Amino acid sequence: MSQHVKNLYILWLGTLLASISFSLVGPFLPLFLRQDLGVSSDAEGWSGLLFSSTFFTSALVSPLWGSLADRYGRKVMIIRAGLGIGAVNLLMSFVTNPYQLLGLRVVNGLMSGFIPSSIALVATNTPEELIGRYLGLLQTGSAVGTVLGPLVGGLLSHLLGIRETFFLAGLTIFLATVIVIFGVKETRHRQPEQGINILGDLREAFQNRTLATALIISLIIQAALMVLQPVIALYIAELSQQADSSLATGVIFSLAGLAAIIAAPFWGKQGDRIGFKRVMVLSLLIAGLFNLPQAAVQTTFQFGLFRFLFGLALAGVSLATNGLVARVVSPDFRGRAYGISNSFSQMGAVAGPLFGGFWAEALGIRSLFFVAGLFLLGSSLAVSRLLPEAKTQVLR
Repeated sequence: MSQHVKNLYILWLGTLLASISFSLVGPFLPLFLRQDLGVSSDAEGWSGLLFSSTFFTSALVSPLWGSLADRYGRKVMIIRAGLGIGAVNLLMSFVTNPYQLLGLRVVNGLMSGFIPSSIALVATNTPEELIGRYLGLLQTGSAVGTVLGPLVGGLLSHLLGIRETFFLAGLTIFLATVIVIFGVKETRHRQPEQGINILGDLREAFQNRTLATALIISLIIQAALMVLQPVIALYIAELSQQADSSLATGVIFSLAGLAAIIAAPFWGKQGDRIGFKRVMVLSLLIAGLFNLPQAAVQTTFQFGLFRFLFGLALAGVSLATNGLVARVVSPDFRGRAYGISNSFSQMGAVAGPLFGGFWAEALGIRSLFFVAGLFLLGSSLAVSRLLPEAKTQVLR
């Protein structure tokens, strides 16, 4: 078995465990605020702030981590992120007020990069004609994690409590890091010795019109996707009318991940066949259409059904973004390109939860699904009109 295939299998398992760790507790932060920290009247606003804080600091440091990945290797960045995030999760199990939780969420963002660095390593150590297929397979690992994480997290939160689940999330990503340390071997592409120049990297990225357009569009798309993140758990609680809705929340969050497992290999093959731009246009269109009816559902079953259909399309959005970056930059720039791409995506993830949390508090949660659907439909049109086709790589 060739090394790039071994790396794919090991990083598939690593991203699976990392995604489980991330989603063990993420969906339940709004419930944690209400049940454990005593935040009730402005839970939506606090939820938006907690989600956005992590993405904000991640956006600030992602270009730095990407530059260091190209200079020192993607594997070492995966290890750095895994150890840092694991330690933060352990500390979160001891917080006593929302301000402490906010501070740790900020630090968590600074430690980010496990999955983006895994994507960059696979994209750099894979034959060019297989990149779309391999990224699609790698994404199924993350998707399986997003299925199992909320399910297991909902069950653990129900049986043990959310604090104990934070602790287990830290141990899970530590395990993922150990697997990478002993299993992954990276082939590094030689590049001239030079200092870290983030502004220069940004300038080079924006000299590539396709990449620059994709970066801006990804910011808008991520904002539209994340606008709902702080309120979904609260919406499920409203629909279920149960005192403890953590298990129902876990099941419904898992449905979107299950859909991604099913759809990611299909979208990966389509990206290699018809191009990642067309995949992005089509998947955004479908995601927007399935988002709109979620504003009118009356039961958790109806909501879960539309979240599943939404997840089928959502798998194509992230796959197309990652595949497009791999197609338009040379291997020795991919770490920085993924770092910059992640930074723009995280900036969208800052704006989305903040906007969503305060919108829901002022005008209600249901209207927010309609707004998000329109944003996704508009993003599909923008990609169709503004994003150039990716035909060749940028050479360094």
